[in-house]
Amino acid sequence: MSVIERHPRRTRGNGFGDVALVVVLVAMALAVVVAVVVLADATSRKTPQGPRGAGALDALQADLTAAGLVVCQRTDVTDPRATDAVAARTLVVAVECREGQTATVQADAFADDADRDAAARSISGAVRPRASSTVRTYGDLVVVVQGGAEDVVADRIDAVLLAKGAV
Repeated sequence: MSVIERHPRRTRGNGFGDVALVVVLVAMALAVVVAVVVLADATSRKTPQGPRGAGALDALQADLTAAGLVVCQRTDVTDPRATDAVAARTLVVAVECREGQTATVQADAFADDADRDAAARSISGAVRPRASSTVRTYGDLVVVVQGGAEDVVADRIDAVLLAKGAV
């Protein structure tokens, strides 16, 4: 009989201890793999998808029109509401401009993600009491959508932004 066969752990329970040890080790390896995948997914979600760079405001407008909405009025804002914004634009959006139901979209563009996120937190705190306003980060943009409490247009805009990866 070999030394391995005479080892006390090997002889107890007809080797059941070895099977239990292997099962525990496999479970721990799976837990590590799952943790790595979850962390990688959470990290990738922290970076909002969407338009980046100088054309971000135009890309937002293109996304809205591609979703079947109409931009009734467009105003480039010379003095953005957010301190660190490099550009800003206000859009009045509707399903049809003849109808009375519109939503206002205020988009501020940022050169830095940290500035964008700080502005989104600041603006979110300012508009949170109004149930009809939403604040999203979308690429380089902070997008504030304001509409009526039961505004179909504002809901469609918000759905477009979420589908495109806005946070």
